[in-house]
Amino acid sequence: MRTAIIDLDSVLFSAANPNKILNESGQPIKVRSASGNLVFATTEKTIEEMYRSADLIMTAILTNSNATHYIGYLKGKDTTIFRKSVNPYYKENRPKESPWWWNDLQNYFFTKLHGHYVHGMEVDDAVNITRLNIPGAFICAIDGDLLGLAGEHYNWRSNNYKGEWVNVRPQEAHIKFWSDMVVGQSGDNIKGIPKKGKKYMEKLLEVELGVPLEALVLNEYINHFGEYEGIKEFYKNYTSLKILESSAEFIIPEPIKVPENQLIKDIF
Repeated sequence: MRTAIIDLDSVLFSAANPNKILNESGQPIKVRSASGNLVFATTEKTIEEMYRSADLIMTAILTNSNATHYIGYLKGKDTTIFRKSVNPYYKENRPKESPWWWNDLQNYFFTKLHGHYVHGMEVDDAVNITRLNIPGAFICAIDGDLLGLAGEHYNWRSNNYKGEWVNVRPQEAHIKFWSDMVVGQSGDNIKGIPKKGKKYMEKLLEVELGVPLEALVLNEYINHFGEYEGIKEFYKNYTSLKILESSAEFIIPEPIKVPENQLIKDIF
C-alpha cells in the first residue's frame, strides 16, 4: 500500500490561483504592476472553476505519485493554540481574514475529496504524525517545512505539476532545523537569533568540537540573550519550529483507496 499524506491547504490555495489572460495566440499576457515590474495579467476564478482545478490537481497528485491510498488534511479550529501559548507572535504576520472562497472550497475538499479537518494542531503536524505511523506512507506537499523533513516526499507542484520526488537524509533535515533556529523563519514570524544569518550559521557548522549541533545552538542563544532569556527564547522558537512526531490526542483516520477508474491520466 502506497499512502499519500496530503497537505490539502496548499492544494486549496493552488486551486484558487487566478487564471492567466491569454492573447489571440494562446500566450499569457504580461502587464506592468504598480511597482513597475512585468507580471502576468490575471482574472479571478469563479468558485466552479476552483472546484474543477481542485479535481485536476488531486488527480495529478494521486496519478503521478502512484498512490494506492490517501489521507488529506484541512486546517480546522485552534490550529496554532499550543504554539501561540509559548510564542504569542507566531504567524502574527499572516492575514487575519480568510479569502471569500475559503469556506466554500474547504467544504468541497471535505465533502467530495474526503479531506479531514485538523483541530488543535497544525496540518503539518497531522501530516507528519500520520506518515510516521503508516507503513509505505509519504508526504505530498509543496511547503518547505514538510519537504525538509527526513524521508522521501513528493513535491506535487514541481516540474509544471508533474511532480518530483525529494529524498532528504536525516543529517540534512537535522541541519535545516537547527539552521532555522538560528536564522529564523520570516514566513512564520520566527526571529531566531538577531543578526545571526545564513553566513553565521555556515561558520557555526564548520566548528568541529565534538559537540552536538543542538548544544551549539543553545549556547548561541545563551551568549546572545543571557542564560535565563536565552533558554526562554530557545524554547519559544523550538516549539514554534518543531513539527510534531506524535500526539496522544490525535486519531489517524483510515486511508481512502484511490478510485483508479475515476483518474484522469496525464492531465498536465
